[in-house]
Amino acid sequence: MGKIFSSIKHPFRNFNLESRAHKIISQEKPKPAPWHKRDQMEIERLMKEYPEVYEESLQKNKQLDDHLKQVYVTSSNVELLNKKNDNPERPLPSDRTSVEPFLYGMKEPDRVPAGKSSLKRILEFISMHQNDPKLYNAKKIAQDTMIPEKTVQDILNHFRVFEIYIPQQRDVKAKFAGPSVPKITVLKEIRKELPPPAPSNNKDKT
Repeated sequence: MGKIFSSIKHPFRNFNLESRAHKIISQEKPKPAPWHKRDQMEIERLMKEYPEVYEESLQKNKQLDDHLKQVYVTSSNVELLNKKNDNPERPLPSDRTSVEPFLYGMKEPDRVPAGKSSLKRILEFISMHQNDPKLYNAKKIAQDTMIPEKTVQDILNHFRVFEIYIPQQRDVKAKFAGPSVPKITVLKEIRKELPPPAPSNNKDKT
């Protein structure tokens, strides 16, 4: 129901909107908001008790107006006196722009100690091992990366990189990878059946 009333009020609210806005803007002095009843009573009391002060407050003071026109505000960049010298051993970043995302989700170390390896290097030798496992075996990779051979062998056994498989024949219909033997079979021969169980003679005594 409220939506219906709001749709009815919209045309009346927007009627002659531009001319009404120009009329309000063109006014020299805006119309003040109404005072509270208590404030209005207080002002009327002051007007009766101090009429001269009230009349003086309505008049423009030319001397104060001239003084106000001579006031100017200027600003200048002042160097900070308590500026601290930057520590060369712990320099602060001069570039505060957002950092682009890294390739593997984290920043690669600039220096890798002996016996360790970075994520990029590990993915490289895993990929090379998958392409040519005979040439790039665990022993060859351990010599190149200076990682223990057992550690390299564990990495090659438990980790692999993604491979994209594109079949040569794309028009082959997909086959259902289900059981080849049907679940329901039809028995053509009569098999020996067990006799039905004998009825129980024990009855509840009432």
